[in-house]
Amino acid sequence: TRLTNLSKSVRMHRIKTVAAWALQILLGAMFVFQGVSKLLSSPGWVSRFKAWGYPDKFYLVVGLIEVVCAVLLLVPKLSGFGSIILIIVKVAATITHVTNGEPQVATTLVLMALLSVIVYIRRSNFAQLRRMFKEKDSL
Repeated sequence: TRLTNLSKSVRMHRIKTVAAWALQILLGAMFVFQGVSKLLSSPGWVSRFKAWGYPDKFYLVVGLIEVVCAVLLLVPKLSGFGSIILIIVKVAATITHVTNGEPQVATTLVLMALLSVIVYIRRSNFAQLRRMFKEKDSL
């Protein structure tokens, strides 16, 4: 039974790893697509940001954050940080959509939930990074 429990544990770890990677890759691809479209000054994004009252070219800042964080999602030790930054961006997006009475609120909430799953799954990386920085500080 001990071997069976170990086998189940290994299987669950593999499933969790595959699920985490699938989620990170899918969200990473989505945020690269969204970010690049902002960085290319897509007329749709330009007009939306203007209608929302954001400063000129603010969509470029958001696009850059989305692309950088999409890359972070593909680095397991940094995926949690990328997810947290994207959650902050999505909180701001949710507020923007609520303020303007737009239905995209549901989409941003789902994205925040999925990003939160990555933070949870990769939570052990935070402790590892903290230890690593503490060791560097003590040198």
